[in-house]
Amino acid sequence: MIGRHSLALRLMVLALGASLVALVAAGLIISGLLRSFVVETFETNLNATMVALMANTQFDDEAGRLSLDASVADPRYERPFSGWYWQIADTDQVLIASSSLWTDNLGLGVGEPDGSVRRRMASGPQDEALLVLERDFTAPGGTGRLRVSVAMPQALIDAEVARIVGPLILSLSLLGLGLCLAIIVQVQLGLRPLRQVEADLKAVEAGQKDSLPPVRHSELAPLVSQINNLLSHSRSTIERARTHVGNLAHGLKTPLSGLDALLARSQMPAQDRAEFEALSGNMNQLISQHLRRARSAGTIGIAGARTPLGPVIDDLLPVFRGIYAERQLEFVVQGNRDAVFAGERDDLEEMLGNLIDNAAKCGRSRIEIDLQGPLEGMVTISVSDDGPGMDEAEFALARQRGRRLDESRPGSGLGLAIVSDLTALYGGTLSLARAEIGGVAAQLVLPGAKEA
Repeated sequence: MIGRHSLALRLMVLALGASLVALVAAGLIISGLLRSFVVETFETNLNATMVALMANTQFDDEAGRLSLDASVADPRYERPFSGWYWQIADTDQVLIASSSLWTDNLGLGVGEPDGSVRRRMASGPQDEALLVLERDFTAPGGTGRLRVSVAMPQALIDAEVARIVGPLILSLSLLGLGLCLAIIVQVQLGLRPLRQVEADLKAVEAGQKDSLPPVRHSELAPLVSQINNLLSHSRSTIERARTHVGNLAHGLKTPLSGLDALLARSQMPAQDRAEFEALSGNMNQLISQHLRRARSAGTIGIAGARTPLGPVIDDLLPVFRGIYAERQLEFVVQGNRDAVFAGERDDLEEMLGNLIDNAAKCGRSRIEIDLQGPLEGMVTISVSDDGPGMDEAEFALARQRGRRLDESRPGSGLGLAIVSDLTALYGGTLSLARAEIGGVAAQLVLPGAKEA
């Protein structure tokens, strides 16, 4: 789709604008040349008539007046008010004129004969626009200076120009239309490799490809190479970070295991030993939590991270059915099992595992898991139980790190805090509310994976 800031639109507008300017300029130049040709053709005919009139005009000494040996053969000069006129005059009067001019004239006035032909516009007997050519001369046998004038309708010139220019405009319009179509096709075909790169990037983001395939276009090859290098560098950086996280976990847990062994062999009172063991256990939990968070933070936003919700639920539920087999809890899954989370499977298992475990601890007989989405790029997971529930104050306390509302049940109080941290890392939300089946409904809103 072509938008306001589209590169394709910009190329089309520039190319079409340049083509339009070129076509208009060509049209003006060609039409001007054609008009000059038409005017020159008519003026040549008028000039030929004017020369014939001068050649056949002489002064009759016996009659004492000007005479014309032969008439102009063109019948248009004989038809009254035809627009085709000629006359020979001096400074005082018209001496000889065409029948078409009737009693009117084309103007008087004589200058010094210099052989030049003058061109002017005038109004005819019926106020029509005329093109007039005139020349001053001296007739054989006479000494007075005369002026011969020949005229034709300007409308005839305009009509002839329009008759020739009309097809020219039509031809240029068709040429312009063809250029427009050619430019659009050229831009679309020219940008097709970019659209293919975009499709390949989406495939990488969707996890269908590890890198962009090579391209044969020299302009795009450096870009594709740089993107692949960036993807490779990002993966190697993440792998190094995971390796360091693993090394850190091993480096911290090994001394803690040694401390636990020393505590077991020590002769300290049982009460002190219990306190040390509790502290050691808390340290192990905190180390695991923070290492898990560091690992997750390093994988957030990695292209291609996709985790379908259905398979994760299917793998988790048998574990909890086994753990809580004596209570015979019913686990119900509903909604869109095909929804896909844009993140790591381990992180999703960590979040869902804590929520399902909390619901199983509090529920009486039924646990509901509802999967929805994607909607506006997000997927929603709700885990509800039919237990005693909480009030608004308890909802706020439940999300505090290490806070346990029911000390009679096993746990460290870190479950919801871990879920909240992981959810925040992915840009999602965790909310607690009253469930429709009576207990607590924990709702996760997480980014959904884009379709390939």
